[in-house]
Amino acid sequence: MLVAALSLSEIDLSSVEGYISDLKKLLTAPKPAVAVLPAHSAFALGLGVGRLSRTNSLRETFALYLAEGTAWCSEFLDLHGQLSKELQIYLATGTVIEKEEDRSYQTGYCFNPAGQVCCVQRQTHLARFERDLKLSRGEKLNLFPVGDFNTGLVLGNDARHPEVGRIMALGGADLLLHSGAIEGSSPCWQQAAGMWAQVQQNQLFAVEAQLSGTAAGFSSYNAAPAISAPCEITAGNTGYIIRGNPGSPLVYAELDLEALAKIRNDYPLLKLLNPNAYGELYEGGKLQ
Repeated sequence: MLVAALSLSEIDLSSVEGYISDLKKLLTAPKPAVAVLPAHSAFALGLGVGRLSRTNSLRETFALYLAEGTAWCSEFLDLHGQLSKELQIYLATGTVIEKEEDRSYQTGYCFNPAGQVCCVQRQTHLARFERDLKLSRGEKLNLFPVGDFNTGLVLGNDARHPEVGRIMALGGADLLLHSGAIEGSSPCWQQAAGMWAQVQQNQLFAVEAQLSGTAAGFSSYNAAPAISAPCEITAGNTGYIIRGNPGSPLVYAELDLEALAKIRNDYPLLKLLNPNAYGELYEGGKLQ
């Protein structure tokens, strides 16, 4: 199965038409079965096209996004549902703000090739600035089928918490789609402590989309899109099938489920663990 991780680098964020046109060009030749956008995708595009208000600080701008961004996020999701249908792919849209009653969540959506929502996942572990802005944390981890792959969405800071990937793996996950955004000029080691580590600890694949560029003109994001697999089935035992550079617009890779099944059979890592150790998040051998 061909998969792609994107960064939004070299994508026109100044108009909806330019944005969709650039995505189509990237995702047409070759056409992946699955494509993943980075975190803060709706935020970045909304600022670029003038649908979200901008202030003199990133924190204040993001706070306005939480307060005023519901209509824009709905439009953003509609655009990507239409795009997934037109391209006939699974499309993980990065993150949007989702409101329920008096709470706001950082949420990821995935659309199937029919343009229908096939997964909704709320971020379960918040970064400090997200807690300061009174975002709420999700309480469930979800899996959904993509062909023969059991698949989950991992959002933002969730990549830094090992229990997320472990719980999904214990639930039967083969593939994790990560929408990330790491601030800083050289975040390579910080990035490796996220999804790469989750992949090695849990014997699965990960498609890691990372935001590249600036948000609101203040913060720089420079992690690289990457596609990871257990070290035993990657060239040079690096744990990367392919890894871009900061600023790479996207990376592609073919995932081999039979190769993954072989190393799981040769060394059944998850069978050596105690699922009860994961307590409230993992009950009765099933994801909540």
